[in-house]
Amino acid sequence: MTSAASVTVVIADDHELFRDGLRAMLTAADGVRVVGEAATHDQAYQRVLATRPDVLLLDVEMPGIPVLSTISRVRAEAPATRILIVTMHRDRVLANHLRAAGAAGFVSKSAPASELVDAIHAAIDVPDPIRRPELVASVLSLREKEVMRLIAQGLSNDEIGRSLSISVGTVKRHNTNIFSKLGATSRTDAVRKASRLGEIQSP
Repeated sequence: MTSAASVTVVIADDHELFRDGLRAMLTAADGVRVVGEAATHDQAYQRVLATRPDVLLLDVEMPGIPVLSTISRVRAEAPATRILIVTMHRDRVLANHLRAAGAAGFVSKSAPASELVDAIHAAIDVPDPIRRPELVASVLSLREKEVMRLIAQGLSNDEIGRSLSISVGTVKRHNTNIFSKLGATSRTDAVRKASRLGEIQSP
């Protein structure tokens, strides 16, 4: 366990203004020191390897490799670094997969400074997170991934059916399963969530 006087942090978010705000917030806090910043998942991984921080503040939606891959790589190469997810999104499927990959906790982007600092210290106190690779595996089946890829391209159910040589009814059943697995409420929501989980390439 790291003492409160020596908590080092890397901030990873692709919005510079948000990073600036986080850095200013943490600089003003006692016992926290920012040692690096990143704007992509690849940069986040490199900054962690270079600085070995106590905590990585990681945004979910950044350019580069999927967030689950980033978490897995950091946990493998820098197991002492705790990963705190800083996000506006708290859907159950994504949260379960992030925890399974090794995330130590979550904090909202709208949280006040005191809550963020508390979350950082709480992440430090979390025992080595148990990684569950079987839960990090693909959420969607191969066929559902094919349907999801075509949804992301903006194809209608009829067009998807013709492309995959399946009936419209079968496409609708796949849509229902996809929405249920992702906890999605619309096609746009499904595309966004599938992209975050690395199920499809970001459109």
